[in-house]
Amino acid sequence: MPRPALALGLLLALFAAATRLPAQPRQDPHLDRRIVSGGCRACHAGHGEPSSPMLPTAQSAICLGCHGGGASLSELVQSGALAADARPQSLETTLAQPFVHPISPDAYSAREEGSVTCSSCHSPHRGRRAPAAAASQGVKRLSPQSPVRFEYELCQSCHGNAGVLTQDLLDLSRLLSPQSSSYHPVEAETMERSPSVKPELAGKFVSCSDCHGNSDPSGPAGPHGSRFPYLVRLRYVTADGTPESEDSYALCYECHERDLVLDSPRFPQHRLHVVREETSCATCHNAHGSVENRALVRFSEETYLAGVAPSAAAERLAFESPAPGSGSCYVLCHGVDHAPEIYGDAVTALQEGARAPLTTTYDTPSEDPASRRSRPVGRHKPRREGPPPP
Repeated sequence: MPRPALALGLLLALFAAATRLPAQPRQDPHLDRRIVSGGCRACHAGHGEPSSPMLPTAQSAICLGCHGGGASLSELVQSGALAADARPQSLETTLAQPFVHPISPDAYSAREEGSVTCSSCHSPHRGRRAPAAAASQGVKRLSPQSPVRFEYELCQSCHGNAGVLTQDLLDLSRLLSPQSSSYHPVEAETMERSPSVKPELAGKFVSCSDCHGNSDPSGPAGPHGSRFPYLVRLRYVTADGTPESEDSYALCYECHERDLVLDSPRFPQHRLHVVREETSCATCHNAHGSVENRALVRFSEETYLAGVAPSAAAERLAFESPAPGSGSCYVLCHGVDHAPEIYGDAVTALQEGARAPLTTTYDTPSEDPASRRSRPVGRHKPRREGPPPP
């Protein structure tokens, strides 16, 4: 038999054998006809709404038809659009949480100006799921919308310098940028590592969904809804006046050793502020980053979340720290005017200079917890937990 004929016969035999094998499911169930038995028509109409991606109704209604649970799911099965044994993840309870990601209910497309739709974050046509390795902590996660982008790039398309929410304080790209003085390792490794970071996470990355996501670990992943403000996965108290506990700062303590946070050798006043004064981590630190300051300190930048004010005596709100373990705070906090309050090597430098020595001394964790400082202590008015003011 001539070689061309032999090769053709072999190909035909392989094709025939392949057609007898059960169809292999695609990676994305939206493209699997054994699940979405209606194919394209399960979501699209031949002509659809003008200027829409051929959708018969608003996008959220299309997506929640399958992922919203309830009667709509049964209707899709009865119409033949969805297989009877299909089990799409339900967002019904997630979207009923007190804090949910905004969705524009009347928008047909993410291209509509100022709209937020499911396809703002998801792409049901790419037939791709993030690889398993990207779901582990410490690895840069890929975008659920595009396999050539990282998750943080997707988030910053709205919460950064390229999106509709870019308004100074909400532009998170400036805080997470490697050009900032300090930042969580989302885009790049940090130059200065916190001594409280758990050893197994040292030098690794943090993804947006490590902090922001479903507060129910058994529910659908992602920042769809949470019982905690700011769509965080675990509790993170941002208001002063709440006793410190593993639960109050569960989000922080997932990556940071609690004992090392409270008894930090670089800032020995942590226990005083967080335990005794019941000061929130958010009062002093911005978890995303700080353009000007070391150690994620938010002073001199946005402070709507922090119950602090400029020092009345010094007439400034600032944090000066040339190196770990040393710094000066100019701030009015917990009823005390720090004008400045100095710790670490900066104390020696100040006392050797022309200015008067410090008049205030803080207790250290090793001292009697019942002892008090030499100045009277007041307290802020507790701040409301919830979204920041517009």
